[in-house]
Amino acid sequence: MDTRHIRHFMALVECGSFARACEVVHLSQPALSRSIQELERQLGARLFDRGRFGVVLTAHGRAALPHVRGLLAAAESLRQEVEAIDELETGELSIGTGPYPALALMDRVCARFADQYPGIRLNIRTDNWQDLRLALLDHELELFVADAGELSGDPDLDLVQLPQPEVVVFCRPDHPLTRKRTLAWGDLLDFPLAMTRLPDDVERNIQALSAQKGGLKRRIECDNIAMLASIVAGSKAVSIAPRPVVAGLLASGQVATIAVSGIETLRTRYGILHRRGRPLSPAAGKFHAMILEFANLN
Repeated sequence: MDTRHIRHFMALVECGSFARACEVVHLSQPALSRSIQELERQLGARLFDRGRFGVVLTAHGRAALPHVRGLLAAAESLRQEVEAIDELETGELSIGTGPYPALALMDRVCARFADQYPGIRLNIRTDNWQDLRLALLDHELELFVADAGELSGDPDLDLVQLPQPEVVVFCRPDHPLTRKRTLAWGDLLDFPLAMTRLPDDVERNIQALSAQKGGLKRRIECDNIAMLASIVAGSKAVSIAPRPVVAGLLASGQVATIAVSGIETLRTRYGILHRRGRPLSPAAGKFHAMILEFANLN
């Protein structure tokens, strides 16, 4: 049912005559008559009786009137809701982040977004890149930021590479390794290595580096970076992370970095990913722009 016919019906009800209704809806009388006739045809009932003093509703017209008012109110509510979403006054945004970019990047972006657009309900999922990809393709997320090394050739995804922060090895300040001037990767293997789940190619790289000592045997795996950092600060475990992620811990003296040769190939590959061929919502578009802004400020 065309809402134009509904609006013409209401104009005729409120004006009481075709002449006055035509002025309100800016139609000729024949055109307005055809619109009302089409509505009557769709409903299968006569809605108006035409008399000497104008038009009056029939019994069918009186029965239709409250429904017509409800339809117009719903249409106006829909229009206002759509405008509010476009103006970022309301709505919902679901985004994802890998464990490392969750700290010192996505946390700051989310804070800024929440301040600027408090009417948007923001749903944040922290997970590994594999599960985030599945959630994105299942329409549970609009975009996510994670290590994109294994996703760069994915035909279902659009990828925007981000500037990559420095990767550091860190441990607690009184760790035995801090007393050595020069360290190689093999020196780390005497202690547990605390890391998140790694992309397959990075995992292969670490195993190759560790092969000289029989592989990586002492390992703690956890996708919660705050928990990993706490484990490192309270044990002899060693970890690797982008410098911005542990900047606060370094500044407070809870952990210290150590220089290790041969780790140049261990680097981040952050990227923003969203579904190919699907435009971002207004809220997701703003969030995407904020990610780029913050990533380039680091």
